[in-house]
Amino acid sequence: MSSVVVLGAGVVGLTTALELKRWNPDLDITVAGHHLPGDIDPSYTSPYAGANWHSFATHEDKELQEIDKPGYKKFLQLADSDPRSGVWKVDNVSMYTDYEVSNGKGNMKKFIPWFKDFVDDFEIVDKSKLPQGIGFAHKFKGVVVSVPTYLPYLVQQNKEIGNTISRIPNLFNIDDARKFHSSGKRADYVINATGLHANKIVGVNDKKLNFPVRGQVLLVKNNAKIQLSVEGFPGVPNEMLYMMPRKEGGTIIGGCFFPGNTSIHEDKELTERIIKRAVKFAPELIDPSYKNNPSKIEIVKVNVGFRPFREDGARVELDKERSWLIHNYGAGAGGYQGSFGLAKKVVEIMKQELSKKPKSKL
Repeated sequence: MSSVVVLGAGVVGLTTALELKRWNPDLDITVAGHHLPGDIDPSYTSPYAGANWHSFATHEDKELQEIDKPGYKKFLQLADSDPRSGVWKVDNVSMYTDYEVSNGKGNMKKFIPWFKDFVDDFEIVDKSKLPQGIGFAHKFKGVVVSVPTYLPYLVQQNKEIGNTISRIPNLFNIDDARKFHSSGKRADYVINATGLHANKIVGVNDKKLNFPVRGQVLLVKNNAKIQLSVEGFPGVPNEMLYMMPRKEGGTIIGGCFFPGNTSIHEDKELTERIIKRAVKFAPELIDPSYKNNPSKIEIVKVNVGFRPFREDGARVELDKERSWLIHNYGAGAGGYQGSFGLAKKVVEIMKQELSKKPKSKL
C-alpha cells in the first residue's frame, strides 16, 4: 500500500485526494493543510469563491479546456443526485455592454465561448430581450457551488472514503511534507496543492511566475434569478459584474481582477460600484415580490481574497528533482471548475508512477 500526503486542503487538494482514493482504494491518503474548511484567511482562497462553472479557456487553449470539462459534468451530476453538496443548476447569462461590443469592432464571434457545443442549452440571447446598454449576450444551463456547504461536503466525502484530514503548521520546506502522513511514517508520495503558498516553499522550484490576483465580492441577503456576468465598463478594465445566487438563499456579487494587489481591506468605492451595477442589471435583487427580497441591498459580508495565479496556467506534473513529488497548483480563478480535471491529471501521473518497477529508494 502506497502512502500519500496531499498538501493543501483547498478545493483542489480535497478533490484530488478524493479522486485518488476513488481510483485506487489501496492508497493511504492524508490531506494535510495549514488551513482547513471553516477557516477564514485571505491566503486560504477556497472559502472566498462564488463559485460556478464558466471556463476561462480560449478557443486555442485545448489543455485548459480538457481540465475544465470534467467539472461541468460532475457538478451537473451533483446538482441532480446529492443535495448535500450545495450545488444547484442556475441559468448562466453572459452580457457584453455596447462599449465592449464596440471595442470588438462588432466581431461577435469573439464573445462566443469554446464550450457552446459542450454545455447544455447554449443559445444566443435575442437582441430584443437585452437590457439597455447591452450589445450582445449568450446563456447556458449553469451550476452554482455554495462554498460554505461544498467544502465541508468534500471533507466528509474524504472521511467516508477512508482519507484522513490533518491540520499542520505552515510548511516552508517541501522535504518536510513527507513526515505529515497520519501513520507517522514517511509518505511515499506528496501532492503539492498549496496554491498561493507554493512559491514560498523551499524546494518547489518553478521557473514560472506565481502571483496573487485580488478579488472583492459581496455576500448579500438579496436573491438573484440567474447567474449573470456583465463585461465592459468604461475606465475600469479590471472590473466586471458577476452574480451567483446560492442554493440556500442570498447571492455572491463581484467583482474585480487586480494582479499583484495584496490589500486585505475593503475598497468601499468598489463596493458601491458593484452594488450600483447589480441593481441596474438585476432589479429583482431589491424587489420584495421576488423571494421576499429586501428593498435595498443588504450586505452580510464583504470578502477580500487572493486567487492563486501562475504564468501559463496550472502546474500539474511530476517534479524533475524529487520522484515522490507531484505538483498541482496555480489554477487561478478556475480552482472549482477545474478541480476534477486537475485531479484527473494527478491520477494519470500516479498511475504511471505506480506502474513502474519498485525502486530501492524513493
